[in-house]
Amino acid sequence: MPPDSSLATPTAAATTAIPVQPGPLPAPTAKRPRLYILDGLRLLAALAVLSWHYAGIERDTAVWGGKAGTYMPTLHRVANYGWVGVEMFFLISGFVICMSSWGRPLGSFVSSRITRLFPAYWFSVLFLAALAFAVHVPWNKDLLKGSYSNVITNLTMVQEGTGGLDVDGVYWTLWIELRFYVLFGLMAIGGVTYRKVMSFCCGWLLLALLASATGWKVLDVLFFPRYAPFFIAGVALYLLHRYGGNLLVWGLIGFCWMQAQNQLRFIVADYYWQKVSYNVAFALVTLAFLVMIGVAVGWFDRIQWKWLVSAGALTYPLYLVHEQFGWQVIRHFHSRYNAYALVGVLTVSMLVFAWLIHRLVERPASAALRRGLARAFDDVREIGNRERAERRRRA
Repeated sequence: MPPDSSLATPTAAATTAIPVQPGPLPAPTAKRPRLYILDGLRLLAALAVLSWHYAGIERDTAVWGGKAGTYMPTLHRVANYGWVGVEMFFLISGFVICMSSWGRPLGSFVSSRITRLFPAYWFSVLFLAALAFAVHVPWNKDLLKGSYSNVITNLTMVQEGTGGLDVDGVYWTLWIELRFYVLFGLMAIGGVTYRKVMSFCCGWLLLALLASATGWKVLDVLFFPRYAPFFIAGVALYLLHRYGGNLLVWGLIGFCWMQAQNQLRFIVADYYWQKVSYNVAFALVTLAFLVMIGVAVGWFDRIQWKWLVSAGALTYPLYLVHEQFGWQVIRHFHSRYNAYALVGVLTVSMLVFAWLIHRLVERPASAALRRGLARAFDDVREIGNRERAERRRRA
């Protein structure tokens, strides 16, 4: 196509200094109803992980006294892929963190993450550690190495990065979530904007690819390439939800999906001790992407079931306590009851336990912690203002 002659040869009028205005940023789409579906999806992902630990995983035969598939073959075939719920969690997390940070100061973002993560987590660490001290844990003889020191280290949530041992097997995912929050929080300094978020997604994706290509440990720790595509896709999906689609957003989501399926090969390889199919896992991850695209573009906006908020509130405490506690119950009762009945009753019981944790521990502790953090951030601002005023006075 030949160049436009009016651009190739300036006219006299064209030589007049006229500032070039950049194109407008995408405008937010019309306000949509609350995304209740996200609460339901979070609980569904937690139940998928629970099914994996109760009926799918076959490495720790001490739980059932044999392989879980022997006792409940039908459920096992489904639960064998319940671990994909973790990848679904990461997709949802990217979406929700971007959504909840928009229009909020950095201090509010930090406070919301601390109060969301730690109260239920601290309870689960202490509860499960006490259980492990009191009852023999044959499937993880190293669980309490270092005794109380390891438990104290777990209270920081950074034990994975400091050589500690997780009190519960699911805690490894929290170390990944925590690093995502740090990365996103650094980007959010000065406020969250469309341009900053898009640059953040592209930059993180590039660094994750470099980490994967070079194998540098520091890059791997900072940008965790195995799971980064899920978080980045979730963030991009929120941009799609808030502003609508364009080639860059859709391209970013598509590239994340392609990179996610590539990293999935290594994730499946980590389950070498379990018979899992990459093709099935690929189909489930693709379905997760499609469902989240549906959330972003409004396919599920008609779902306005308020009870999903309460159901979603059970997700985090359920996720934290179900594994070690549930395994102890199965270990002591599997020989007395039908396996399907035991798993069903145990799942319902764990949901009730999660509700109790949410109501009696998480809500009051989060409220108290939120008030304390608000006072702390107020002190930081007030002291900072006084110091600036003092410097101006001396100048």
